[in-house]
Amino acid sequence: MKEQYLKRAELFVEQVAANNELFGLFDETLGWANCHAHDNKDATAVYLFWSDAALAEKLKSEEWANYKVEPIALEVFFESWLDGMQKQQVFAGVNWDEELCGLEIEAMVLKNALIEKFQVDDADVEVEPEATEAV
Repeated sequence: MKEQYLKRAELFVEQVAANNELFGLFDETLGWANCHAHDNKDATAVYLFWSDAALAEKLKSEEWANYKVEPIALEVFFESWLDGMQKQQVFAGVNWDEELCGLEIEAMVLKNALIEKFQVDDADVEVEPEATEAV
């Protein structure tokens, strides 16, 4: 099972880096969808994020039935979310399934994974040297 969760987390990083946005479930009265940590006793809560709006939509049942799928710009996530989550020991649950199962990731670990993804992608882009004609 953990391998499946890891693959979903890797997909999250790839898709968020490619699309520059992620998604959460939001209610104007109750705020962002979150739950208690399953695996990390140090976490005060786990906020849930998805790389695809359709994945978030699947969790709109029972306690989150009235929540709306809301996009979060990656820039805003970096500047406003991750540092605050780390300070408050709030973990990120990324691409969790309908049974609320998935990896619980420390905010700085997620931030570093996204930064690393951008660095790898930048390194993969090679600039072709201009062709020079022999005279």
